[in-house]
Amino acid sequence: MTPDETVMLARYVRALCPQQKFDEYTPDAWHDVLADFALADARAAAASVARKQPFVSPAEIIAEIRRTRDDRAADIQGPGLPAEVPDADPDDVQAYLAALRGQRTRAADGQVMRRRPVAELLAGVGREIPDEVAAVRRPGPLGIECPACGAPIGRPCRMENGRERAPHSARSGRDEQAEIARRRAASARILGGQQADQADVDEEAAS
Repeated sequence: MTPDETVMLARYVRALCPQQKFDEYTPDAWHDVLADFALADARAAAASVARKQPFVSPAEIIAEIRRTRDDRAADIQGPGLPAEVPDADPDDVQAYLAALRGQRTRAADGQVMRRRPVAELLAGVGREIPDEVAAVRRPGPLGIECPACGAPIGRPCRMENGRERAPHSARSGRDEQAEIARRRAASARILGGQQADQADVDEEAAS
């Protein structure tokens, strides 16, 4: 607030409080106390104080300004998140705190807080993967995308109904027909063993 603005404020307060005493030195004294505050904030604070009492002091104007600014700064908080995401990397603690303080200061000044579009927020997220890292493949059949069902790397294969299943043979690098033959042979061995066990049981029962 400039000295001329302090004169305007003193005249405004005198109009609000006709019974309050002012002289030619009042604006100078008030400027020493209120120089750090904006005229608009001081006028609004003086009017708020004058609604409650017949006299207005600089200390009461300052207290009202601070209360109003605190309320504005608190209003930037949405349901768990600020209305405006601080424009700083959260990993850089000092820069993030500085951006957050700047955000609260702008809110206290009465500036409209801008909600940033999601696309803008995500634009700087992520890092380019070096070729030598991208070339590293996860071991096992889940290390490649399944050519049979389209399951992505690291995710299990799925049947047509969406349920998970064992990895397709194409994903493990085995030949499909050879895999079928292997499974049939394994099933035959198990079935043959079961039949042999049943024959032994029947033989013991007959004896």
